[in-house]
Amino acid sequence: MIEYLTAIEKIPVEGFVLRTLVVGIEIFILGRYLPRRAGGPFSAYDFAFFWMMGGLAASPLYEAKISFIPTFIAAATIYALHYSLSSWATRSRTFAKILTGEPTVLIANGKIIRENMAKSLLPLEILLSELRTVNVFNLNEVEYAILETSGHVSVIKKGGHSPATAQDLQIAATAKPSPLVVINDGHLIEENLVTLGYTPDSFRFFFNQQCPLPPADIYLATLDSAGTLYYSEMSYGQKS
Repeated sequence: MIEYLTAIEKIPVEGFVLRTLVVGIEIFILGRYLPRRAGGPFSAYDFAFFWMMGGLAASPLYEAKISFIPTFIAAATIYALHYSLSSWATRSRTFAKILTGEPTVLIANGKIIRENMAKSLLPLEILLSELRTVNVFNLNEVEYAILETSGHVSVIKKGGHSPATAQDLQIAATAKPSPLVVINDGHLIEENLVTLGYTPDSFRFFFNQQCPLPPADIYLATLDSAGTLYYSEMSYGQKS
């Protein structure tokens, strides 16, 4: 059987099946440990399934010597494997966790968990972008943020941050200021400070009045034009 994994002139049917399984396992392992956003909305085994199906469907177009019959056999093998794994995952929570991974808590009790951000290879910019897609523009509104196995971020807002709409109250809507990142990993973001009307010195004075820690000890701080400040310290996250 080992010769089916090396370069040979002609591959029998069982050789195609074996090669398909080996490539599927290889792509699954690669997809399983990619950053979750890299696979888009797919789990690791879905990523492997679609990637291999696409390659198989196109292979006869690029190589005239490849027969459609082995291609169909390999595709059927992949489909059967995907169906079996999916079915097994519905019956076993332990296997489902191995197959798809587990969600990762990025913000808990309003505090950013830096260790989980680093483990998930998720930059702050991506987290803030994901929050904006669910209409969260201020971190002060977030109670929990969870990185799902699909790569998307689910958000649970704090109580009181889902008020009645302006339309419900029949009043004119006012623009909501969008916060800017002013401290990232202990460093001041001077261009954003300028946008908000601060110099580095004036911001340090303002920040010292709001936070007992120096900017160098802050993992992330955001500030909007209304003066609403959010900050998380380096180790775990302390919110103002």
